[in-house]
Amino acid sequence: MKAKKVIAMLLVATLSVTAFTGCAINKTATVATLDKEDIKLGLVNFMIRYQEAGYDDMYIQYMGEGYWDKTVSGNNTVLETWKKNAIEEAHELYTLKAHQSDYDVEVSDDEKKEIKKAAEKFMKANSDDVIDEMSATEEIVEEYLELRLIKSKMYAAIIKNADSSVTDEEANMAAYTIVKLDYKGAYDSNYKYQTYTDEQSAQIKAQADAVVEALAGGSSLEDAAKAAGTKATTGTYATYVDPDAEKTDDSDKKSDDTESKESSKSSDSKTKDSVYTTNNLDQSVVDALNSLEEGQTSDLITTDSTYYIVRLDKKTDEEATESNRKTVKGNKEDKYYNGILSGWQDDEKWSVKQKQLDKIKIHNYFTTTKKDKKAADTSATESTQQSESTNSTDTENTEAVDGTEN
Repeated sequence: MKAKKVIAMLLVATLSVTAFTGCAINKTATVATLDKEDIKLGLVNFMIRYQEAGYDDMYIQYMGEGYWDKTVSGNNTVLETWKKNAIEEAHELYTLKAHQSDYDVEVSDDEKKEIKKAAEKFMKANSDDVIDEMSATEEIVEEYLELRLIKSKMYAAIIKNADSSVTDEEANMAAYTIVKLDYKGAYDSNYKYQTYTDEQSAQIKAQADAVVEALAGGSSLEDAAKAAGTKATTGTYATYVDPDAEKTDDSDKKSDDTESKESSKSSDSKTKDSVYTTNNLDQSVVDALNSLEEGQTSDLITTDSTYYIVRLDKKTDEEATESNRKTVKGNKEDKYYNGILSGWQDDEKWSVKQKQLDKIKIHNYFTTTKKDKKAADTSATESTQQSESTNSTDTENTEAVDGTEN
């Protein structure tokens, strides 16, 4: 990847702090060590605050100010999760840097010049208060951008050795139509789960029975659903299951199947360590679909919280299958890359100074007005998915507003 594509991820923005209440951290303090190389607290703090600036608008809208102190999964707050992700990202970046000679990866002088220009532009665009809040220095910004560029180059070099061929069976996506009726409860507009009363559950059962009765009378699934006061939606699902993967159930994650038009939550059918598409469908629904011929409709499927009726529309949806082929290929490449990375990290001496990491606090939040939003930046705190092109989000007129103190 060219340096210009990597530096495009940096916020091109002028930030300000209307009520600066932060506490400066020791940028040069060591927060982690990889073998004999120290990772500085200032870099990790910058990574976290850079991520925060990109998420503030959305998170505040749904969670309110001071959202970083709110528990979102398990017992971890948003900030604790960000810290964990940032330190893991730092581990990955420095591991790749340590092994770049294994793949003849270098950062050219021209690329270093581009990175330096981006860092200078960022520093000049922002006030001293903002720079202190983000613990940004020209050297820190340059280092982070260079590490990201090395990561991009290393990923591309590593996956060249991956067997990422995809068979038609592995890529296949089938199309379906589904009626889904949750009888235990549902999520309201504030994403809070509301449990149904016995009377409400009985009404849902009556709807399900009405759909079944209409189908028996010759109605289509769509018409039967409409007559019962509900609706049928469509989607696609991956029919291939990795025979070597251990089956698990994961009801917390949402599907990556962009073709699915279901909006309510359901449990996943997936396989542990599988490189194949995860379906946003209960396993009982997948089993029913796999037993049908094209055009056939299932009987009523009852789980511990939901009624389903499904119809198999196409055993192979060509458009979804070709899209999934790319996804499967990318997943195989990711799996290979992660295997190489974890092998290196198993042989390393890595330690984290938790007391230093705990010093990272958030006292202010950034609000951004996007004039020219191109695409969401590929976040390094997400899995290790990579791309040859890093998208950017141009932001202007950005203001940091005082929020809830830690």
